[in-house]
Amino acid sequence: MTHNFGLYLTLELGNHYGSPADTWPAGGWPASTEHVIPFFTIVVNELGEDRAARWFLAAREAHNHVAAAEQARDYQFGFAAHLNTEIGDDRGPSLDRAAAWEAMKALYELVRRDTAADPEVLFNCALLATGRSSGQTNEGLAVAAAAA
Repeated sequence: MTHNFGLYLTLELGNHYGSPADTWPAGGWPASTEHVIPFFTIVVNELGEDRAARWFLAAREAHNHVAAAEQARDYQFGFAAHLNTEIGDDRGPSLDRAAAWEAMKALYELVRRDTAADPEVLFNCALLATGRSSGQTNEGLAVAAAAA
């Protein structure tokens, strides 16, 4: 279990959106951030930092497929279908993976309903937080997040 991931995710969100103290009460953070942090934490607690980081990368790619289809007004398979493709064989029938899967779908739905939120930013922050949480500076994760 990763007890500090929620804190590290909050710090990464602060790096992106600014300090909540500096933006309150007008608010510089999307409203959904408060609601999705527990779902991101479920993913990390169930999968561990390394696997969760791979899922966050996969989720970002799945979101990009959804956004591209919306922009092109093309047939939409939806986030879950694209996420399943991106995750590949890593999604099995175990309880931990089922919990992580449902958490990913739920957090994406919350973020999509918040017009001020950018799913890609949230997945990038979660990706960076997994490196912090494991106590490692993972340059590969930082590069992956920066590439977005």
